[in-house]
Parts: sequence; C-alpha cells; structure tokens
Amino acid sequence: MLASTTLDQAAAASGPVAAPARSSIARATAGLAIAQTALFAIPMIVLGRAIGWPASLRLPAEAALPLIAAQADAVLLGYGAYLLVSLAMIPLAFALRAWFRTQGLEGWLLDAVAFTGAAAGLFKTLGIVRWLSVMPMLAGEFERAADPIRREAIALAYRTTNAYAGAVGELLGVQILSGLWLVAVAILLQKTGRRWLGGFGLLCGALFLATALRLVWPAAGMLQSAAVPLALVWFLALAASLWRDRRA
Repeated sequence: MLASTTLDQAAAASGPVAAPARSSIARATAGLAIAQTALFAIPMIVLGRAIGWPASLRLPAEAALPLIAAQADAVLLGYGAYLLVSLAMIPLAFALRAWFRTQGLEGWLLDAVAFTGAAAGLFKTLGIVRWLSVMPMLAGEFERAADPIRREAIALAYRTTNAYAGAVGELLGVQILSGLWLVAVAILLQKTGRRWLGGFGLLCGALFLATALRLVWPAAGMLQSAAVPLALVWFLALAASLWRDRRA
C-alpha cells in the first residue's frame, strides 16, 4: 500500500505529468504486469509435471490426496509461486490507478477499479492458502490412515474444503472479480487511446465472467482453459505498452 501511495503522489504531483514521474510509474507498473505472467509459469511447470495441474483439481479425494502426499515439495513450491502471483495483483491494481492518472484520467471509477483488482488478488490468495496448509495435512493423514471410515472422513474434509475455498478463490477471485477488473481496465485503456489493448482485455474479462456461469451451466467451466493463457498474453502486451509509454 505504501508503494501505491508513493506512485499516486508521483502522479498527483505532476501537473501535466512530469517525464521522470511518468517514467517511474510506467516502469513500476510494467514490471508488476510482467510478474503476473513470469511467476505464473512456475506453478504451470512445477505443478503440471508433479500432479497434472490444473486437471488434478478435478480428481476425487482418493486419487488427489496420495498424489499430494507423494509430491509434497512440488506442491508447496508450485502453490507458493501461485500465491505470489495473487499477492502481486494487489500492488498492480494500485499502480495502474496511478498510471491512469498520468494519462489524465480522474474520478471515483479509478478507485473502484483499483479496489476491485486488489479484492481479486486477496480472494485468490485465500483460495490458494489451502494448498499450503490444510491439503498437505489431509494428504498426510490420509496416507497414514488404515481405517476405511477414517479415510472416508478425511476425503469428506478434502471435498468440503475444496468446495468452500474453491468458491472463494476460483469463483470470486479468478472468475468474477478478475473478470470485472479486466473489463474495467480495458475500458480505461480505450479511453487512453489504446483501443486494441482495451479490446483484448475486454475479451479476456468476458471469458472469465462467462466461466462463472459454470454454477448453472457446467460446460462454461471449459472457457477458463482459454481465458487464462489469453490473460497471460494480455499482461505481457500491457507491460509492452507501458514500457513504450515510459520511453515517451
């Protein structure tokens, strides 16, 4: 929050925006945008090789828990990196607010967009934490349990935790709030003249929001397999656009 306050102060202190302040804000925001894609590569590679993530999320408890126990170190590394991705979205949301101000945009909408992005990062973080705490513990207990009734109780705890934390992290954080944030940022980008980047962001945001329809239309969940890679490319495109603004 201190970093975002500093960026906002730099933006506000720039009448028409001074070149050094604009460059600093654009550079910081570009770095945070790149981090979204660069850090996400770690869970994709580590968890993908170790447990077949993200397909492993759909495995029954009886298959998922032994897998988590066998790949405990990889699970901690992969989800630890994913946690950093989610946390990094919070300063990115406020850095973008400061950058939009250097483009002459003002008003309550900037604050609303920033806090929506921060909320998305927070909810995603709350969903991911289970893989660093509860799930490894349940996996260990499941492996040590010999009583079928105890195993079923552990499997039930796994399903219950996944249902709740998955709704918080995936439904609220990834699909609804991230989708709304992407749509709002895309609209603001179009106001700065970056129409193609804004259009690309609208597509990504719409896909995430459509994925949330899986609650009433399960097939909509498949849209996330397209939404995530497109969003990662969009973050790189955003960083490139901000970097060019830094040099302007």
